[in-house]
Amino acid sequence: MNTLEVVNAYKRLTFVERAFRSLKTVQLEIRPVYHKTDERIRSHVFLCMLSYYLQWHMEQRLAPLFAADEEGSERRWTFRGVIDCLAQITCNRVAVNGVEFDQNSTPTPEQEEILSLLQVSMYLRVPSSPAIWQQSVP
Repeated sequence: MNTLEVVNAYKRLTFVERAFRSLKTVQLEIRPVYHKTDERIRSHVFLCMLSYYLQWHMEQRLAPLFAADEEGSERRWTFRGVIDCLAQITCNRVAVNGVEFDQNSTPTPEQEEILSLLQVSMYLRVPSSPAIWQQSVP
């Protein structure tokens, strides 16, 4: 490897170290593992790695939101803040005169922006009972 390749490879280690730090402490808390079988430990680690992979992709899609934000203590958006904002979206099961349906909350403009960047759309769940489904279809 030439000097530039060595420097670039060394700089990429930062991403690996950040991933492990995130897995261990920051968001995903992979440790401590209290499972008693090897299969459960492997499953736990797999789910944590899958979670990190999802978090990484979300951060890539949310990059414009983070880039447009302030710096330091003035910063509005963090990954945790995005999750907290989206956690306010609710879906309630409503029953009126024997008819049940799901009602989603209306997203705020901030939630709409986040959902748009993540390329996720809100939808109503299909009712579990065919009779209810038939009643709600015109």
